[in-house]
Amino acid sequence: MAFGTPASRKLLLTMVALVVALDVVALGLYYMLGIARRPNQLQTGFVVVWTLATLGIVTVYMKRIRQIRDAAIGRRRPARP
Repeated sequence: MAFGTPASRKLLLTMVALVVALDVVALGLYYMLGIARRPNQLQTGFVVVWTLATLGIVTVYMKRIRQIRDAAIGRRRPARP
């Protein structure tokens, strides 16, 4: 049995593609800008920004996938105050 609906699979693959693209760009910048030879604070800042960008992508797409899944099984989530 395949995972989820076609819409949720499309979102999942889009999320994975965006994370991979972000990683490619981040690694390219890391080596082009010579971050490895920079002070530790700059290296840490770079990794923090990279991690937060990845977290943003995953959070947005997982929320969308959950909404599609919940709609497909007829589940209602309680409204948050």
